[in-house]
Amino acid sequence: LKWSENILNNIKNNVPIPRMYFPYIPKNISQYELNKKKSIFLAILLPISLRGNELVLEERKLMEMAFSTGNIYQIEQLSKKYKVENFKTLNFSSLNRSQLKIIRLQLMDKINSIPISMILAQSIIESGWGSSRFAQEGNALFGQWTWESNKGIKPIGNLDAKFSVKNFKSLLDSVNSYILNLNTHPAYKELRNFRSSQYKVDKTITGNEMANFLEKYAEIGFEYVIKVKNMIKKNKLDQFENSKLVIF
Repeated sequence: LKWSENILNNIKNNVPIPRMYFPYIPKNISQYELNKKKSIFLAILLPISLRGNELVLEERKLMEMAFSTGNIYQIEQLSKKYKVENFKTLNFSSLNRSQLKIIRLQLMDKINSIPISMILAQSIIESGWGSSRFAQEGNALFGQWTWESNKGIKPIGNLDAKFSVKNFKSLLDSVNSYILNLNTHPAYKELRNFRSSQYKVDKTITGNEMANFLEKYAEIGFEYVIKVKNMIKKNKLDQFENSKLVIF
């Protein structure tokens, strides 16, 4: 608890926070009263969320380097990971200049960061401040589904469901999967288009703005957008937008 308070104080004072990545949410987090529980959850998730964004931005640099040096192997690997159009049928060994340009533009749209306040808001909503069964048993912070029975947790009361909630080895794996999901799934194409349009004119995107494109994240549709935006506002999550990890 004391550690979490120090982390949040660092943010208020614009001090970079330590690179401490908890592998899982403490089992006793629900025993704390609500405000303390919130502090612990935010202090745990903040450095992990920042690291997730750091990793995807490192991958963006890797992608730019691959195109500048003509590293076709790297271009192929990133194209598969980020599901560029027709990536399964493309012959990467014989791409022409026009095809490479199209792939590069797609990857530029897809490989980028997510506003911290939105990451935090969705993890809070989907995991109940880290106290949900899925978060406790499977490090599942974002309610991502899987149809592979050995990679998920079945919902209680619906054991015959064809889907499971995807589980992860660590919280960082969960954050990385969530970021990749927003960066690749067709449902979030408008989100990525908006991000790209703002990025091109050097505008900083807030979680409140990007949340407008989460209508397809949950079955409740636009109500989910309102839910995320309210979570950001109520808990003042925008204060974490410019937080930073300590430099190596």
